[in-house]
Amino acid sequence: MTDKKTFGSFIKIKRTEKNYSQKDLAEMLFVTEGAVSKWERGVSYPDITLISDICRVLDISEHELITASIDTETRKMKHEARKFRAIRGTWFWIPTISYGVALVTCFICNLAVSHTLSWFFVVLTALICAYTFVPTVTCFFGSKKLLAFCVSTYLSICLLLFTCAVYTDGLSWFLTACIGTLMGYVLLFGPILLSNSNYSRYKFLLSFTIICVLTIVLLLYVRIWNPFRLVPAILITCYTFIPVILCTIICTLRFDAFLKTGICIASSAVMYYFTDYVVDMLFGTNENSYQVNFNDWQQCLEGNIYLISLISLLFVSVIFVGVGIFRICKTKSRFIL
Repeated sequence: MTDKKTFGSFIKIKRTEKNYSQKDLAEMLFVTEGAVSKWERGVSYPDITLISDICRVLDISEHELITASIDTETRKMKHEARKFRAIRGTWFWIPTISYGVALVTCFICNLAVSHTLSWFFVVLTALICAYTFVPTVTCFFGSKKLLAFCVSTYLSICLLLFTCAVYTDGLSWFLTACIGTLMGYVLLFGPILLSNSNYSRYKFLLSFTIICVLTIVLLLYVRIWNPFRLVPAILITCYTFIPVILCTIICTLRFDAFLKTGICIASSAVMYYFTDYVVDMLFGTNENSYQVNFNDWQQCLEGNIYLISLISLLFVSVIFVGVGIFRICKTKSRFIL
């Protein structure tokens, strides 16, 4: 603590700023006026049990009282915190009140015009959906805000889709839209949500595997309303996802990043080059997309481009693999030395 004179002067300055007399301060602290006078004249310190009460009455922190100086940094932080809370409160209540006004207005209009509630439910679910995004329901959660945001927004979108499907007699597309939306959520938020879990190392592998499964589920559902050759469609879906899943598996391995990149590029290039072959085999088509003749670009344009793309990607992959092997060899030689 600072010397008694400096401490007393500080008490007097803060008391004066509050327009308190020594008697007023003494009454608020339940001490005698003489005790306050002794503090300010530097004769004695206040009892330690009065520290918190003095800070409360004079609106200062304990650190400021002990050091007898203004902690501008702390005061600035407190001011910014109060300002942030005010902005957050405004950001919450203005949209909430606006949604409420819009809801009541649409309720009255629907009853007045149609004498029943019809399209009002579409507006209601639309406003619920908007509310989950802005200002979002995450303000009610102390932790796991991203998970709460994902779940609340996805469910609100599904609710809106269901209401629209009922209103338009289009339930056939409702589940399709929900599954498609879920695939987008898994792709966008899946790796982020898994980053802080025990499966963070496999976050991309799990995300793309889930998307592959959801795609197959979507095909099974669409097959009910629109008959097509289901088995070939599922097989080509799995074939398409193999390079992606393979790359995510390679990325989980613990070896040189350049080597992993080269292997991923090479495997993806080969798999996608033969996609048309697989499609022709599964669906029984024969489009001859892979005809190659660099002297006839008009008839063999697609095949020529496919081959050039494959060769270019394989060349790039060889460069990455070469750099990766060089880095591994360099690291091993350094350990040997």
